[in-house]
Amino acid sequence: MEGMNLAKLEAVVEKMLNNLHELRRENAALQAQVEARNNRIDDLEVQLNALNSTQEEVSSRVTNLLSSIEEWERAVDTDPQEEGEEAPEPREANLFSMAD
Repeated sequence: MEGMNLAKLEAVVEKMLNNLHELRRENAALQAQVEARNNRIDDLEVQLNALNSTQEEVSSRVTNLLSSIEEWERAVDTDPQEEGEEAPEPREANLFSMAD
């Protein structure tokens, strides 16, 4: 009887040790996945910062271009008329009205 109990105890201990080894392998794999995802997050944050910087630069340049166009439109609308031409009625200048 004692031999049976000892055999059962050995089987339980062996099963527990196998489970422990399996859990350690699973833990190592999960830690590697977490590390890989953390690295990916770091890379994406760097890319996001670069894109935000580029977006700010593009926005600034577009704003400057629009300001230049508005200044040009104001200059065109205030140019003196050539001799003999009747001055057109003042109108609101914009980029799309220049084709008229």
